[in-house]
Amino acid sequence: MTQTKVSRSYREASIRGASSVECTIMLYDIVIADLRKAIACLGSGDIEGRSKALSHCLNALEQLQGTLQMESGGDAAQHLYRFYSLARTKILEGQIKCEARFFEEIVESMLRVRALWVEVKEKCQPVQTPEQWAVPSEEPRAGGAWSA
Repeated sequence: MTQTKVSRSYREASIRGASSVECTIMLYDIVIADLRKAIACLGSGDIEGRSKALSHCLNALEQLQGTLQMESGGDAAQHLYRFYSLARTKILEGQIKCEARFFEEIVESMLRVRALWVEVKEKCQPVQTPEQWAVPSEEPRAGGAWSA
């Protein structure tokens, strides 16, 4: 099995077991990685590589935008929708003008919003304390033992 197939299999397995917040974080990671690849391709003059990276990036943004629950998401969903639309516009502008600064700006914004998603993930996960792991004592509690 090639490294690409191994990576793809690992990603697919990760996605199947991931929460919606974890999937969102994964999509942010894809957008960021694709933009960084596009920046590198822009620097090396690899037009085809840049186009592929940006196409993949736009697909990930479409996924992010498509999963927004506009009716129940309130202001947050509206803000994210506009954020993703602005990112798409900047990507297209950067592609047309062949300027990395557009991609770099989006990477910085995506990193900031991704950090917020990580905070959400951490706050939503139940945390067990060592007391919850401990095995209860077999000794009767004060006030007497239970009897049938």
